[in-house]
Amino acid sequence: YQRRVRADIQNVDSLFITSIKSLSNIDKSGVNAESFSNVIPIEKFHIQNSNGSLQPIIPGGQDIKLTFENRKVFASWALKFRMEECEEQIAAVLEGISSIVPAPLFRFMTGDALESWVCGKPEIDLHLLQKIVRYRDMDKTHYLVVWFWRIVGRFTNEDRVALMRFVSGRSRLPNDIADVSQRFQIMKTDKSKDGLPTSQTCFFQLRLPDYSSEIIMEERLRYAIHNCRSIDADNYMLARNVENNSQGSFEDGII
Repeated sequence: YQRRVRADIQNVDSLFITSIKSLSNIDKSGVNAESFSNVIPIEKFHIQNSNGSLQPIIPGGQDIKLTFENRKVFASWALKFRMEECEEQIAAVLEGISSIVPAPLFRFMTGDALESWVCGKPEIDLHLLQKIVRYRDMDKTHYLVVWFWRIVGRFTNEDRVALMRFVSGRSRLPNDIADVSQRFQIMKTDKSKDGLPTSQTCFFQLRLPDYSSEIIMEERLRYAIHNCRSIDADNYMLARNVENNSQGSFEDGII
């Protein structure tokens, strides 16, 4: 895999990069050897690691005094330390990803391409969603189905991601239809007319009551996908079911 560079650290810790740049160029702010210690609070060659603990950036760094003269050496070592401090964790992540994507292929891929391959595209592909749908108790000509696809066609990608989370608990679809392990189900329920839709994330299922108009359906659907929080309570429900020794099921997406 590619070695990390300064820009990588900038993406996750811009304050750190700004700090070491300011330290290296502090003479341009009028600071000299005499005033350096009054301005810079760091005394030795150590910095806080990602856990918040002080750690030497070079062997014996806790005994090396930071001065105006060696500040650029300090900045160079601090950057190297920050780029290499998570080597063990990155190796573990690399091992895991390599079980999905052969590691030799990494050199031919950008970070965005790898993310897309492993996680799917951040944009919800409406055509792919339509290819994997299965209807229950109605077909593609039913007015609720026609309305649904027109509504989703007007959705922004943010809305479609919210819809995906509501019906599946996920925010992305696989890139390839061959990687889809479960069909998207849309079914009609006999619940009160113009009520809120419900879902079962375990089954990738959307349940629609009857609606008197497309406008009302869109209002109810938008409200449900952006306000339902029951998905985030799954662990709570699991714990409660275990406590009550319950073997029943529940609808994940009910408001």
